[in-house]
Amino acid sequence: MVQLLFFGRNYLDEVMSPRTIGNLKAVREETGLRYTIHLPADLDLLNPSEESMNGSIGVIERIMAETEPLDVDGYILHVDALEHGSPRVELSRDQLVFFQRSLDAITGRIGDAAGNILIENTTYDLTYFSRSLMRSLFQVCMDAGHFVLHNHDAGRYMELFGPKIRQVHLHGVSGGRDHRVLTDLDTLSMRNVSPFLKKFTGSVIIEVYNLNDLIKSVEFLEKNFDLHQGITA
Repeated sequence: MVQLLFFGRNYLDEVMSPRTIGNLKAVREETGLRYTIHLPADLDLLNPSEESMNGSIGVIERIMAETEPLDVDGYILHVDALEHGSPRVELSRDQLVFFQRSLDAITGRIGDAAGNILIENTTYDLTYFSRSLMRSLFQVCMDAGHFVLHNHDAGRYMELFGPKIRQVHLHGVSGGRDHRVLTDLDTLSMRNVSPFLKKFTGSVIIEVYNLNDLIKSVEFLEKNFDLHQGITA
């Protein structure tokens, strides 16, 4: 499985041209490779402005429609509020309302297809919104590196969202930066999630950005953790 990163809404014409989609489809049909898509990180779904929220949902709709030929195994979504382009989400009653409003609005627009959207833990503690998420069609993407980067409780996350977790992201954290080689992931943190991964039947993405880091990360997993039955990608 390969994760396709659609990181900015202003660049969609480049990554979703008919030629690009056609080439990706041909690779999938020839090799059996599967795709998951990371939706743009600049969606402002928790903005109090309905116009802003609806514009973000329109981007999601467009991506899902134009990538339909790829038979995507899940669309990864950050449910954030943006301040000067950076995510900023307060754990407050107002944000609870905005979070629920966003989930309802997306479901209202795309219906059952919301079940193929995986909401990822980012800079804030996603468990604060667990009640809304567990009642929804949406699934969950667990980013283990983000637990380390933002000092969040991985155990509580897995306890609350366990049945909803359909994809896991693994990457290292070093010097306050993430998406590093897995050898930079805190060993204790990895041991906290490894029992979950051994029973996990979803997909696992090693979320690094070059081949050398990927090779070193796979070697690290093989050497330190017996996860072969749990990791599917």
